[in-house]
Amino acid sequence: MKPNNIVIILLIAASLSLVCGCEKLPLGGNFLTKAPGVDVTIDTIFNKMEYAERYLTGAYDYMRYGLVVNGNAADETSRAQPDPWTAIMGRDIMASITDEIQSYLPDGGAWTIWYSGLYDANTESRGQQNGNYPPGASSRYNFTQEYSWAAIRICYNFIQNVDRVPDGDAAYKKKLKGEAYGIIACMYTDMFRNFGGLPWINHAYTITEITGQMPRLTAQATCDSIVKLCDKAIADLPFAYQGADLVNYDGRLTGGSMMGLKTRALLFNASPLFNASAPYLDGIGAQQKLAWHGGYDAERWKKAMDAAHDLIVKGEATGDYKIYKKAGNSFRQDFQEAYYLRGNGEQLISTRKFFRSPTSATPANYIFYRDGNSGAGTGDITLDLVDAYPMLNGKPISDPTSGYNPNDPFLNRDWRLKETVTVNGDAWQGRTAEMWIGGRERLTEAGKKAATGFFLRKFLLEANSATALNSIICWPYLRMAEIYLSYAEASNEYKGAPDAEAYRCVNIVRNRVGLPDLAAGMTKVQFREAVITERQCEFAIEEVRWYDMARWKRDTDFTKKLRGLNIYRSASAPYTYNYKQFLLPTRYWQVNWSPKYYLLAFPNDEILKGYGLIQNPGWE
Repeated sequence: MKPNNIVIILLIAASLSLVCGCEKLPLGGNFLTKAPGVDVTIDTIFNKMEYAERYLTGAYDYMRYGLVVNGNAADETSRAQPDPWTAIMGRDIMASITDEIQSYLPDGGAWTIWYSGLYDANTESRGQQNGNYPPGASSRYNFTQEYSWAAIRICYNFIQNVDRVPDGDAAYKKKLKGEAYGIIACMYTDMFRNFGGLPWINHAYTITEITGQMPRLTAQATCDSIVKLCDKAIADLPFAYQGADLVNYDGRLTGGSMMGLKTRALLFNASPLFNASAPYLDGIGAQQKLAWHGGYDAERWKKAMDAAHDLIVKGEATGDYKIYKKAGNSFRQDFQEAYYLRGNGEQLISTRKFFRSPTSATPANYIFYRDGNSGAGTGDITLDLVDAYPMLNGKPISDPTSGYNPNDPFLNRDWRLKETVTVNGDAWQGRTAEMWIGGRERLTEAGKKAATGFFLRKFLLEANSATALNSIICWPYLRMAEIYLSYAEASNEYKGAPDAEAYRCVNIVRNRVGLPDLAAGMTKVQFREAVITERQCEFAIEEVRWYDMARWKRDTDFTKKLRGLNIYRSASAPYTYNYKQFLLPTRYWQVNWSPKYYLLAFPNDEILKGYGLIQNPGWE
């Protein structure tokens, strides 16, 4: 094996020197400032706490951010040169391969790779075929090019060297090491949910340690290792920041952050994708327990339940982490601020980028806003997502007693609907949205903007400078609402039926937007479905839905025919509207479904390098 050919080489140790004199370090989008006439080496970085801190900040820059940006991913200013490595799925977003969004972006990854059935184990090396994107830009998560390994490398180098920084006290260094362990845990959790069992790195490797084998751990061992990282971080970090520290350390990981991440990893691990009596698909990856645990164990649900419960109890006792509500806010405003505002007590982990309006001189970090609101074809919401939102009385629209009116379909609906989706007649840029064919938001039936009858509002807000444009946009990587719903789900599965605490945890999320409590007396299956629907409505577009569909092996959600809504307005006032459903374009897997899609394929290029990487079932 040639060690310089594998992705793990990114983690080669400090003994080779952290950087050569000519190597550039991606720190906040800029290179580490050198002392005059001196190359940046490991000795430079760990000779001063300011430099060491900035080096660790470089790892934070690689945390997952779900919206598509231009410019350097780590920069909060516009740049003349785009960084194509930030182009998730080739300018598209993950929601486009769920039942939340139908993309019409012709050169995006959803359309060119996923809808067409071209995704396979060669996608990362083949890359985006119709656009200026690097290899792997059309995958929802890239094994070799997602920055995960770069972040892990930075963190382990930091952990192993920060104690020799001459300034900075031991307690502060311990806290920073806790943050580094936390970042590593985030990177591994992201990869675990996409690939299952993973090659495991636990320190910065020297060249002599790379002996030719770096096999995958089992899925269970990978989860256990993530939990250990989380526990290390929890031990070294404050549970939360208060007062001035809340401002000074905004965005930094905390003990509460890592308790939340631990819950997310354990919930995925306990779910039927891995935790079942039979594998989702046979193959060597399943037989070696890399993509299946080898059997069902209810205790996995208990571990997820207990992890969520620990955070909920401590968060409620201290008031540091909670479901966000603000006196004087409307239900709708509370929901918007919960996912959009940083430092609000609900966001356990957040990442953020700055979106600027483009000028002739600067293309800027604008791709998501441009494509989501200009007719490029990104962000067209499906009627299936719209229909998931209940009435304000809590009843689904399919219930004949709900009061749903198909001739006025957006009246008296869950407030989260209009904060997630731009719908006809809602407030929009100082007027009302015109989603009818011929209206200002949908000029023609054949157009790409609002081609489904809807387009995205979440994160875009009203897509202008008065709302989100020219703002630092926070990505809610993990919210406290997820912890409450995770507890409810895990408790229901472990105990065989929902108890009072499971109901309370769902209802606290529902009540925030004015919905009534769930009906009492649900069965285990009924409650499970209620929780999954609640997650769909609460976390739409937040990169939760795909993983819920996959971990529960919801084939029917992958294969169902998705729908749009054509809206026709009468020719003259008083205007009336006619609503007609239609089927959206067929996706390859809707007629050629295989459970292999639950997990991503490892790149064949990596498999062939012979360091022990075994392919996931179905992608062999």
